[in-house]
Amino acid sequence: MAELLDGVGEVDWSTLRHAYGSAGKVPSWLAAMTDPATSGDALDDLDSAVYHQGGAVYSAGAAVVPFLIRFARDPAVPDRSDILDLVRRFAALHNQMQEPWKSKPHALTCRAALLAAFDSLVHLLDEPDPALRRGAARILIELGERADQVAGELTRRQPDEADADVAADYVLALGTLGAAAAMTPGRRAAVAAWLSEHTPPPGDPRRLTFLVAARRFGHDAVTAEHMLDAYADAVPQRTVGWLGRELGTDRTARIALARIGIGQALRTQQQQPLAEVGAVMWRWRSATTELAADVAAALDGPQALQAAVVHLLAAAGNAAHRWSEEVAALIGRPGRTTALAAWALARWGDHRAVPFVQRSLRRDPEMYDIGSSHYTDEFYWLEQGPAIADVCLPLAPHADELVPAVRTRLREDPTTPTAFQLTRVLAAYGTAATAAMPELTAMLDTQHPELACTVLAGLGPAAAPALARLTRLATSDEGTATPAAWALFRITGDPEPFLARQDVLATERLTGPPARMLGDLGPLAGRYAPNIEQRLMEQPQLWCSWQGVELGYADYRITGDPALCLDVFDAALDPLRHSRQLPVSLEALRYTARLGRAAARFTPLLHGAATQDERLLYSGGWRGIAEDDEAQSLANQALTAVTL
Repeated sequence: MAELLDGVGEVDWSTLRHAYGSAGKVPSWLAAMTDPATSGDALDDLDSAVYHQGGAVYSAGAAVVPFLIRFARDPAVPDRSDILDLVRRFAALHNQMQEPWKSKPHALTCRAALLAAFDSLVHLLDEPDPALRRGAARILIELGERADQVAGELTRRQPDEADADVAADYVLALGTLGAAAAMTPGRRAAVAAWLSEHTPPPGDPRRLTFLVAARRFGHDAVTAEHMLDAYADAVPQRTVGWLGRELGTDRTARIALARIGIGQALRTQQQQPLAEVGAVMWRWRSATTELAADVAAALDGPQALQAAVVHLLAAAGNAAHRWSEEVAALIGRPGRTTALAAWALARWGDHRAVPFVQRSLRRDPEMYDIGSSHYTDEFYWLEQGPAIADVCLPLAPHADELVPAVRTRLREDPTTPTAFQLTRVLAAYGTAATAAMPELTAMLDTQHPELACTVLAGLGPAAAPALARLTRLATSDEGTATPAAWALFRITGDPEPFLARQDVLATERLTGPPARMLGDLGPLAGRYAPNIEQRLMEQPQLWCSWQGVELGYADYRITGDPALCLDVFDAALDPLRHSRQLPVSLEALRYTARLGRAAARFTPLLHGAATQDERLLYSGGWRGIAEDDEAQSLANQALTAVTL
């Protein structure tokens, strides 16, 4: 195989770079890729270095692509389909990159190498191995500059393709090319006609593939109903999630598909189809209401599905509350079912969740992690469970029973993640947190006293036993002196320890937390108003951030003039106009309610946020649903306040 490495030695790899520095090891990786014993590890090393996580093309990536294509064409090279997948990602990267990265010399060199190898890639469509034919097709459709030629090759080869998966890939590739609008008008019309002529009749298992391709192409005649009718017996088989992505924002069709997914899950005893149910509930409020009964009915299905079904009912929130008895009956089931059932009950504020949360806090056994997971992908991850704070917070009406277990956990587990999550819980539990005064006071002498200060400040005069330690902190030079001084104000009513902190006054130090504290002082913090207003006027890009929202509200609380605050909130709430929310959106909605009639200008925005069907999204999965539920509730509260 020595000829495979021809030219590798002529490249000065030491001058090229990849994600981890010098590309000096690339020749040895390429050499190892020719040996079946070492090819897999070598390709992994090369992949992680020269492609890494995408986003841009490294100089080593541009140089290695021609060799990868050469390797993929040689039948003696191992792992050829995996090599083609790496080449595909380089081809797709050009279409994904933003400027200025797309026009960088290395990116242009990489693209030129791919286009120069066009004929070689087309030859791979004649390979005996179906995986190689599929891999080549997936590269070619990324080369929009040659879209007409690619379309011609695919339409010519598709009718004679013996492998059903490859034949389907060719058809879908034509749809993708049509969606990209890369073909000339003449070729585009010819491909559209080809798809129309070759679409199989109803009942033919290949029909769905052609309908999806035509829909990608933009054929209005292809309805969602036609696609759903063709789905059941389609070959190759497709997941409901795949078809859901093709149906996109068609609410009615997606709900119908979700019901198909429930039936499919019940027949196969596989939970994957239920992810489409979650994805539909995540996108539309009404879908959650409409699908709740179908999901609940699946509780009587196979035990293998129960955890996933309970997950969906918990995510549905109040829409699934009526099935609390059925969910409570699952307590004690093996695996994740019990933990998820207790979480669902907690979401509904049901006291029956309390014993299980207490046990988790005491690790007897630990059912919920301390840390929480977040993602923003549209796919619904049924494995994403709640963290302990997520389960505790809705149980505030039962705080007196849970605080003892919280105290035990804080004593036994003083780590920062635990302190962060459980002080959130205590802050939300209000006066019930007074019982945790010993633990909160002790926390003032740890590495995260500011977390304790937040809870102590919320307790007000009831936190008087912590005054001595707070006073010591407030008069120190430590970074936590400011939150300690603020807590003193909330406990004693004396603002002087806080106002004496000159570090707060510095404009560059007016971040979100100090701004929130200043707002708490109201007119007593009048000396800070010029600094706040200067910061906001000079940096309007801050307005849609935590810092901007806190500064804007602080200015209103201090001056009584809502004008600047309203302008800031207009920027912070703007994502709601586009059916989105940012992490700070919920705080902005809370403050809007406190502004009352002064915020009347937001009435249309609030009405839309409260009544629209499309969810206000930031996070993925159940968190996105819960965040939207909270945003809708806060929008209703604000709407009431501004219209009184």
